[in-house]
Amino acid sequence: MLISVGWYTSIITKQVDTPLIYHCTSGSKKPYTWLQLGTLMLEFFQSKEPFNEVFRRPDVNFATNKLELEYWKTISHWIPAYIADGLSKVMGKKAIMLRAYDKVHRASKTFTFFTKREWTWTDGNCNMLMSKMSDIDRKVYNFNVHDIIWEDYYPNYFRGTKKYILKEDMSDTKLQEARAQQADGAT
Repeated sequence: MLISVGWYTSIITKQVDTPLIYHCTSGSKKPYTWLQLGTLMLEFFQSKEPFNEVFRRPDVNFATNKLELEYWKTISHWIPAYIADGLSKVMGKKAIMLRAYDKVHRASKTFTFFTKREWTWTDGNCNMLMSKMSDIDRKVYNFNVHDIIWEDYYPNYFRGTKKYILKEDMSDTKLQEARAQQADGAT
């Protein structure tokens, strides 16, 4: 899209006093909810490509109020973290789970403003830009959100998270080990 905007801007520079704003968003054209994303994520990490080494199996709960959120954090995070860290200390190892969950909670808190609200953006300039492009250019520089296949997009995003953020070994051997471990219920 940036290349297309640059091309169009070079053509209309003398015709426009203020820069055009392009909102290329999927919300109104091809929405995808947090519930859909959470369901896809669980299926991916539980069935297709589980984590190599995890403390617990991933799960997603969408709390509808603060009390419910605190309940799930206590049951699903704090109690298991205290137990794991206690066992680690008894075994002479470093306790890391309480700190890890504290980081998770702080990170998720930064997203709350965005996940609890909904915005509607106008995409008129994107539509206009697409209409100015030739058929070939629309194919080469495609930014039409109708063409996004979320079920193909997000698994690649999840793989990138595993590889580049979590630094997991992405070899077939490790993937098979993780699947076997998950099937055995060892995670």
